[in-house]
Formats: sequence, structure tokens, C-alpha cells
Amino acid sequence: MDMMSLHRHQFPIPHQFPILMSLPPRLLYRVGRALFLLFLLLFLGACALPSGPLPDRPAGNVGPASTAASTTTDVRIGPRPPVAYPDSMGGIIDLPVLGGMEDALACLAGGQPVFAVMQYNANVRNEANSQGCRLGRAPAGTVVRVESIFGQGETTPFASLDRSLSLLPISTPGYDEDIQPIFEESCDVCHSDTLQLADLHVTAYEPLMAGGQSGPVVVPGDPDASKLWLQIRSGAMPLVGELSDDEKSLVYDWILAGAARQGTRPSAELWLRLSDDDFSWSPNECGSTIPYISAQLALATSCAAMPNAEQIAASLLDVQPLTVPSSPSSGQSDRDESDRDDSAAALPILDTPPHNVPSDIVQRDIPAGQVGIQVSPLGLGVPSEADPWLIPRGGFCIEQHLRQTLQDRHSITSLTFAPDGRLFMGLDVPADADPNLLYDPFYPVRTVAVWDGDRYEELLRESSRITGMAWHEGSLYLNRAAEVGRIPDGGTYEYLAGGFAVAGRLFHANNGLVVRDGWLYVAAGGVRDGYSDGIIVPGDGDLPAETLATFVAAGGNRFSARIVRARLQQLLAERTLAVFQTVARGVRNPYGIATDPLGRLWFTDNGATNVPGTFGAGDEVNLLDPRTLSAVAVAGDENDTPFYGFPMTLGGVNKDWWSEPVLTLPNSAAPTGITWAYDTIFFAQYGRDPGLYRMANAGGDIIAERVLLGWPIQAVTTAPDGAVWIGTGTGGLFRLLPGCAG
Repeated sequence: MDMMSLHRHQFPIPHQFPILMSLPPRLLYRVGRALFLLFLLLFLGACALPSGPLPDRPAGNVGPASTAASTTTDVRIGPRPPVAYPDSMGGIIDLPVLGGMEDALACLAGGQPVFAVMQYNANVRNEANSQGCRLGRAPAGTVVRVESIFGQGETTPFASLDRSLSLLPISTPGYDEDIQPIFEESCDVCHSDTLQLADLHVTAYEPLMAGGQSGPVVVPGDPDASKLWLQIRSGAMPLVGELSDDEKSLVYDWILAGAARQGTRPSAELWLRLSDDDFSWSPNECGSTIPYISAQLALATSCAAMPNAEQIAASLLDVQPLTVPSSPSSGQSDRDESDRDDSAAALPILDTPPHNVPSDIVQRDIPAGQVGIQVSPLGLGVPSEADPWLIPRGGFCIEQHLRQTLQDRHSITSLTFAPDGRLFMGLDVPADADPNLLYDPFYPVRTVAVWDGDRYEELLRESSRITGMAWHEGSLYLNRAAEVGRIPDGGTYEYLAGGFAVAGRLFHANNGLVVRDGWLYVAAGGVRDGYSDGIIVPGDGDLPAETLATFVAAGGNRFSARIVRARLQQLLAERTLAVFQTVARGVRNPYGIATDPLGRLWFTDNGATNVPGTFGAGDEVNLLDPRTLSAVAVAGDENDTPFYGFPMTLGGVNKDWWSEPVLTLPNSAAPTGITWAYDTIFFAQYGRDPGLYRMANAGGDIIAERVLLGWPIQAVTTAPDGAVWIGTGTGGLFRLLPGCAG
């Protein structure tokens, strides 16, 4: 996209019939075709959609199951989920590929963040120049979120997500480089050196600005007062053909920017302002801690959404292993010497476990007959995008609740029940909100709500993102952005502990929470940006963390990429993160966690996306029995705890110390909520083949069958009556029951 096309302008078709008939035939054909298609879609929609509103709730309160379950004949049918890379909040990610820094500037100018892939290990500075104090490093191969773009040494950005900043002009169109080629292509027959109708010459700058018989045709800074623009906008000019919308927009922007002969472009020396979470901090005395990296060390890859695996791989194809230059004469400039950090440029693929994994931990394969799932398969076909939307299969039926209250107004991020049947909900911003709000875990519209079947009430307004809930002995325990807390029944929110490594941005970390046998368990994610890494490695003293194919962690943060727990009474007494201990490691993004009647823990893991498709990326369902933990692990030695997930499933890795998942899912399945119900496990996916799944024992092999195509399902829980409840990113609240026909 050309930078001069930052602003798109509409060119409405007049609605009066005589004017409509005067339009050029090609345009009239397009208008007619669009109107016909619109009529056809409305007609088909009227035939396909069910009639009559679905009531907010069936007769009876939440709690005991209804004796006569309602069917899905009136559940909303659309929209369809995308085939790949859906957004967890219900938005369809377009994943626009960026063509360079001008596209990146345009992305920021449009209010969207830019995501870039580091091409080299880079030093992070506290100023937009190579003389700035070193804050840390951003390793090669990682994905970083760019929030502003600066010129070398500038303190005012060209473009930024922070609208409070005064912005420099990004780029302005110029006649010579932008407008003249258009006019030479479309207007030279009537207004060139050869012929000037109405004494107007537009294929050279000076004659164009001088105007024609009726005077000047360009008023710099005011397109609507410029005859040139009015003729182009109306389609009167050119006489033959018509300029494209992009060409029209470029002419408009050129006049609006002052109709200069030469346009302006940003400096070639650009610096990127990073998110504070997207690099490893080093001990420093820099004063200012605003992080910048040189744009020459990163490739701007996608706008608004994280790059997918193909984009990441493509951006790294031409990157060669780095070497430390012996002297400036090796071809590197002084800037490169200062900004690139080649001290650990090439990381090998591991063929042995990280050094902190003890050799005496044996493989923990769990035979299907021992996982406690005895139910048989339902005999359903493989998942298909042709499945009916929100129509359950396999003998289930579904009810929708609180439709008027929640639908399209909120996103449901967590669900849990009290024993008396009250349903507690973590509610987020709606699925169609500004993406910048979705990225922000602390936006104040989030809330906790309770519904008893009759009365709906919001308990905790202006909360940070709520990603996990559990009711225990008269209190609602919450897993929020980077902290856990509780709301005693009838009381107010109480902070218990904070400081988890990831603050819940993009819904991918510090997610599930469950209380069992005197312990409070937290599924603590290690994702910083949704796509790149597992355990966060703090500081330069640890082994660099990322390559495209695998992830290596030496030590790591105690409160990320693992399952942690605290004795509940100790947590209530001391209220500090220090009381938590690790019980399982290696998971990248354990979104959901649940317990079964035996006291075991089940958790989903959203594995990496930026790995080759031939490798298992760690999307899986895992099982952990706390009773099997060794005395050393219970005493707090995390080196004796089991190791799950990414990257342990990658080929070539020694798996003697690795815990086999109960169910391995396709790459990018992105499993979310999980619960035990009807003697088996139900879990959701919002990635590949999205929907609700039920696990079964197929002759000794554990399989999962999709019983509902729904998207994005983010929360799953079980009611006191045993029914499964699910919540979606578009505010859909549903109750799933077995025993229905069809």
C-alpha cells in the first residue's frame, strides 16, 4: 500500500434515478450487480434463518437440569468462523502482510499495532539512536510489537498508537513521483503538450498549477475548492475511462497536503518503539527505560494481528547465521556494530533436555485405560466447516441464556458455579471492540457478573481481564491479569497475590484457576505476544530463549509457562506470590484447567504457532495427578516436577523426562476452556477446527469428537446439575445437555 493512500475517501453514488442513469455504463453495471447480490442475500437469509426470538432462559432456575430440554432450532446461525488463525475474541484476523516501513507507518497511523520479526539479535536502547543506553536485548527470530516509529535521534514519532503524542508528517504525496504518472496515463490525450482542451495542461507541474480558461484548478490544501478534484470525483474527467479509487484518493491527498511538486518521505534511519514485554531486560542504570531498536534489524511483518507461521518463516528465509565481526572493516557500519548483539547468534536445535531437567525423571506415559475415561465414541464424522453452526451433534441439545443481556455486548472469558446454582461470569469488551482495547488487559469496562436464573447483577466493575474463576467455601476466586484474588460472598474484591510473568494481554496467559484439596492451582502462561515463545527468560545471564524451530530455557521465570499452586490457607494468611510453587513445567499457554472426581488436574495447552507443520507444536490436553508428585517436588524443588508441552514434542528431542499428553491436537488448534462432565472431558478450540469437543475411549485410544461447531468458545464449566455451560467471545451463553434426539 502506498503511504499517500493513508486516508480512504468515499465516492458515493447519487441516489436520484436520473443521475444514476447518467453514470458510465461500467459503473452502472457494478452498481446493478451489487444491488442484485444484496437482494439475493437478503432473500436467502430470510429463508434460512429461524423465526421467532429465543427466550432468555427456559423455565426453571440455573441448577437442576430441565426435565424437557429445548433444542437448538432458534440458535443464531452466523457468522462462520475463519478457516485459520481466528482471533480469540471473535474477530476475523485478516493478517495483512506488510510490504515495508511505509506500510508499517500506515498501520500505526490507522490505530493498529505493527508486529515485526527480529532478523538479528538486537540491543535495545533507551533512545532512538545507537548512542542510547542499553536496556537489554531482543533475540533473533522473536516477534515484537511495535507501538511507535521514530526517525534517528527524534523524540517525536512519525506514527504511534499513543494519540496524545504530537506526530510528525509521515509522508506527503508529490506531483513528480505520484500524480504525474497518473495524469500521463489517463489525461495526456486532452491535457498534455500536444493538446490542451480549455487551455488546461495537467501532465506538467507548472502549467497545472497555473490552471486553464476558468482560472486555477488546484487550491492547495482544499480539495473541495479545487475544480480538478471535483471533476475527478464526479467521474466527468477523464473523458475516457475513470481513475481507480486508489488513484482518486492519491489526488485528493496530494491536494490536501498542499499540492507540492516533491513529496516527503521518512528518514531511512528509523527506530522502533517496542512493547516493554517484548525483550529481555538487562541490569542497567539508564534512567529512561523507553525501549527502542533499529528498524534495520527487524522486518515489519503484519498489521493489527500477530504474523502466522508462514509469515514468520518467510521473513527468516534469507537470514544467515550471524558471526561476530572481527573489526569494522568486515563490512558492518558503526551503527550495526553498536546495535546488533551477535554474542549468541545461532542457537542449535536441542537433542538433549535443558540442563535443569534431572535425568532420573522417567517418561510419564498414561495408558488410555488409566485416564478414567470409559465413555465410548459417538460415531461422529471428522470436523468439517460444513457442520451446522451451534447445532450440537451426538445426541446433545443446547439452550441459549441471557441473550438480550450478553449477546454482542460482552465477551465471556470465564465461568464457574456456586453449589447453590449461581453462575459467575468474567465479562470482557465485546468482540467487535477496538483491537487496541482487546490487547489491553486493564481496560476498565471489564466486569464480574452473577446470575441466579432470575436476577443478573454485576459485582466487580472496571476490572482487569478475568481469565479464570473458581468457587470455594463461600468465596469466588479470580485469576486476573497478573494476579489472583477473591470476592467473599456478599463482600468486595480482596487482592491475594500478584506478579505473574504475563499480565494476560491477548488472553493467552495466566488463565485457568481451580481449588482442590486445600491447594489453589493457577495455569500460568508464558506467552508474551501470542505467537513466539514459552518460558520467559529474564536478563542476559540466562541462555537466549528463541529460535524458529524450538525453545530452550535455562531456569526461567518461576511464574510462567507452568502450573503453579499455593496452599490456600497460607495464601490467605501471607498474600504473596512467594507462597506459590511449581507442579508442572514446559507448557506454553495452559489456557484452561479443571479437576475431576479423583482430584486430578486436566489442562489444555495452546502450543506454539511458529514451528514447521511437520512437528507437533504442543497443542494438547494434559493430565496431572498431584498425588504422584515426589516428596522432593512437594517440598518445592521444581526440578523434580513433570515436564509437558512445547517444545518437547518436536522431533529429535530426548523425551525420557517428558510427560506424554493424553490427547495431541493439530498445530494451531488453540485449545481453551476445559471441564469434567458426563464421565469425560469437554474442551474447546478456537483455532483449527474450532468448537466444543468430547473425549472418548476408542478401544484403548483416547480420541476427541467435535460435538458443536461454535466460535470462539473461551470458557467451559460444569453446573451443579452436571450440565456443560459454554461462553463465547461474542457473548453467547449456552447450556449443553445429553439425551436429545438427532
